[in-house]
Amino acid sequence: MELSNLHFLRPSYRTGRDDIVADFYVPCLSCCSLYRRAVGYFTSSGLALAARGIVALLDNGGKMQLVASPALEAADVEALIDAEENREEVLRRVAERSLRDIESFISKETLSALAWLVANGTLEVRLALRKSGNGRPEVGIYHEKLGIFSDAEGNHVAFSGSANETSGGLVNNFESIDVFCSWNDPQDRVAMKIADFDELWANTAAGVEVFEFTNFSRELLQRYQLPKPPPANNNVAPAPEPRQARNKLKILKPPRDYQTEAIANWFEAGCRGILAMATGSGKTLTALHAVNKLAERGPLVVIIACPYTNLAEQWVRELQEAGVSNPIKAYGSKSKWHAQLQANLSAMQLGGLDFLPIVVVNRTFLGSDFQSLLCPEKVPHLLVADEMHNLGAENLRTRLNPAFPYRLGLSATPERHMDYEGTKALFDYFGDVVYTYVLQRAIKEGNLCQYYYHPILVQLTDDEAIKYQNISSDIARLMAGQSSDEPLPVALQMKLLERARLLASAEGKIPALLATIADLRANGSQISSALVYCGDGRVDETDEDQRLVRQIDAAVRQLGIDADLRVRRFTHNESSRSREQLLGDLRTRRLDALVAIRCLDEGIDLPDIRMGFILASSTNPRQFVQRRGRLLRKANGKEYAEIWDFIVSPPDLTDLTDDQTFNLERRLVKKELLRVIEFCRTARNAAAAENVLLDLKRRYNLLGSF
Repeated sequence: MELSNLHFLRPSYRTGRDDIVADFYVPCLSCCSLYRRAVGYFTSSGLALAARGIVALLDNGGKMQLVASPALEAADVEALIDAEENREEVLRRVAERSLRDIESFISKETLSALAWLVANGTLEVRLALRKSGNGRPEVGIYHEKLGIFSDAEGNHVAFSGSANETSGGLVNNFESIDVFCSWNDPQDRVAMKIADFDELWANTAAGVEVFEFTNFSRELLQRYQLPKPPPANNNVAPAPEPRQARNKLKILKPPRDYQTEAIANWFEAGCRGILAMATGSGKTLTALHAVNKLAERGPLVVIIACPYTNLAEQWVRELQEAGVSNPIKAYGSKSKWHAQLQANLSAMQLGGLDFLPIVVVNRTFLGSDFQSLLCPEKVPHLLVADEMHNLGAENLRTRLNPAFPYRLGLSATPERHMDYEGTKALFDYFGDVVYTYVLQRAIKEGNLCQYYYHPILVQLTDDEAIKYQNISSDIARLMAGQSSDEPLPVALQMKLLERARLLASAEGKIPALLATIADLRANGSQISSALVYCGDGRVDETDEDQRLVRQIDAAVRQLGIDADLRVRRFTHNESSRSREQLLGDLRTRRLDALVAIRCLDEGIDLPDIRMGFILASSTNPRQFVQRRGRLLRKANGKEYAEIWDFIVSPPDLTDLTDDQTFNLERRLVKKELLRVIEFCRTARNAAAAENVLLDLKRRYNLLGSF
């Protein structure tokens, strides 16, 4: 049984109203795999009252960590001050005296249970002493009282209050405790309690000195250890479910044949490699099945790294649907995840957990706060990198941890565009592509929907045409004598970027978009479940401060006012929570369209999207592959998708430029048309779509070039 199944747990327990031991303590002990406790006083009599739960903890292979303050007399304090080099022996005598004092009323079975806990490494004990500024013991006791129960699924129940781990604290006195559950903890109190305990355990808390005492405890309890460990009493407390199966996911949707083949190839490659699968073909499901199969072998920490928070949230939902109730979400404020991650990784090392899924964004994943907690040398770690090409950036790839034994890269386009070194670094780390599933095959086999493609040619204005001609001449001049093996000069890069932005933000694109929408409506089509992709440049339109307006802002305004559509922008400027809300509004049709620049390129699962309007696109194959795949996901009632692509038809420079400039322009136009031709040839209306480009190809002598 998991802790999260203890639905009867109350937010607080109080003597006179509740039986703290029977109602709270025993059930939690019976379900947990790791029990951490820090108390002011500790004697075995307190454990005796919850012996049935302790036996269950022993029976299911759980562990206990205890930090306590010994009951010191004045002579003990003096002895500790004198014993600079051998304080543990003084503490041993104090603990032995305490044990003799309660031996007469503690059952042999209970003491035997404690002995077995220590003997098999289940119970670790550390003693805490108050210390002065110079580090010497002082009068007074460590008097904090907190406890944390943790189960194998990563659920936690923390409690704090006045009850000590003694018979008086739990029964005789009037006591109360407050209880916090990790699955319902908006203020992150559980994580804070775990962090407080871990600070004690590591002996880093101010004003306290903590001593290792497990070995002394083993010696003191050895004489009480019976030949066999005590059996669990199933009549009193619910026994935990058997921990035989390490398969922690309960995936309801079986893998398709090609997904099974991809998983098999990855295992044959030693659980290292890249799955190059078309966007929308089920990389996430394939990865979860691979994780599931690997987790059957033994303990496993699974780190799922994503480039964006929205994609991370999507993975969290997928894990929850697969039966993982509380995956660690390592993104956002450090205070929300650091302590929880630290506690769970400690539990993995102690054997209290055998499966730990962590979802993290790339920036956090590669940061020292996150990396310093990982322990791949002690527990096997699997890195699942979604949209893994992002990790090839120069500032990221050098921080990939070489100690991870298992690595799985996911991307429809694993090669980085025009970045040989970044691509090589990724393949060196993750391994080769072990399985490829291309879009054409996915459409043919019915795993992605078919689509219609409508290229729409847009003419430049006269001013834009003159500017275009000047830029082309500058590029030709800068390219003269440039070797294909040499890096591009900065001046040339800037001119190419200027040209790309001119094409992306051409003045005629938004009017062409509005005209297309008007034609669709005139023919009875409804504009809904749509994505609009813009460039990051500005258009020839000014705001109230006479500043040029960005294309995305102009598109949102004109689609809302002139086309009467319910639209919102979707960019990195919106908060993570706002973007989640926007995606939800699009799914439920409270919005007709989202307008984005790049934020909807990767990973976001929007299967019901049926319309895509592309006002701007780069020559990077990854971008158009991702965007097309985003539109081709299968959904109930979705027969096909439609894509409208607004492409600038460059001005005819035949009579205005020299041969060198024209030939350069021909090369650039050919490169830009590669994406368009690719869209055409896998569309249902392939011939009609490609015919739209006939005059443009003829003008640049590109007939038969693709």
